[in-house]
Amino acid sequence: MLSSRQAHLLTTDAVLLHPKSRGRVSLRSADPTAKPRIQFNSLAEHEDVETLVRGLREARRIYGTPPQADLIEREITPGAAVTDDAGLERYVRATAGVTQHPVGTCSMAPGRGRVVDAQLRVQGVDGLRVADASIMPTVPGGNTYGAVLMIAERAADLIRGRVLPPQRETS
Repeated sequence: MLSSRQAHLLTTDAVLLHPKSRGRVSLRSADPTAKPRIQFNSLAEHEDVETLVRGLREARRIYGTPPQADLIEREITPGAAVTDDAGLERYVRATAGVTQHPVGTCSMAPGRGRVVDAQLRVQGVDGLRVADASIMPTVPGGNTYGAVLMIAERAADLIRGRVLPPQRETS
């Protein structure tokens, strides 16, 4: 229980639901037991940084408006003195983290670089399917958990040989 002398704190974050920056997963060596090389490449695209800086500015605007402003004594980080884009960019680059589950390393999107087909089969490898977030061509606008469950359900149907009924057009 908080005493009346303890501080009440509020945290707010700007989150990129659809980052432009792209990372990659690659083999470290020919040794199948070697861990893969993972490069997140976060904030490689300047547009992502600009979006986060705008998000910080918007959070400041919202929490600087009554009645929220009446409840807030001060901003702790990055601090009210940091107002220019360069300072906010330094703050973003120093404190940003990955809050989403990476997707797309085994994308099923048609075209160059496609790893799995519409049946979730790994191209060029008999008897292997991928059924997780890695097949998603893009990051969904929410948590990936629900989408992964649906991918798993679809994979189970494919493995069992179940076919989807024809879809009817809606008016």
